[in-house]
Amino acid sequence: MSSFEVFREFYFEAAHALYDPEAPEGGKYRNLHGHSFRVRVTLRGAPTLEEQWVMDLGKLGRRLAELRESLDHSFLNDLEGLGKPTLENLCAYIWRDLSPTLPGLAEVGVFRDSCFEGCVYRGD
Repeated sequence: MSSFEVFREFYFEAAHALYDPEAPEGGKYRNLHGHSFRVRVTLRGAPTLEEQWVMDLGKLGRRLAELRESLDHSFLNDLEGLGKPTLENLCAYIWRDLSPTLPGLAEVGVFRDSCFEGCVYRGD
């Protein structure tokens, strides 16, 4: 049986501070700062016989809009269950939020395009 990967992306803006006691006073990571984040959510599976798709991308978009609403213009340090607001922890946080409602979740990527960096998480 064929397997496909489909994805949808969204952007959000958020602030954070990486409070590292070892960081020098006034270091750029220690101070409050913000980023534009791009998130890519990938689903893997076989198209259903009836709809002939892995998932209705409109339905996926609505679910991601809910998630985006909770992240956009937030202070990431205040998100319950995130921990230190690193790219790695953001990927895992988003995975945990989405996995109960998105069968076939294969990958979550979080990117800071203006910094030319990102992280991809493929689940437990």
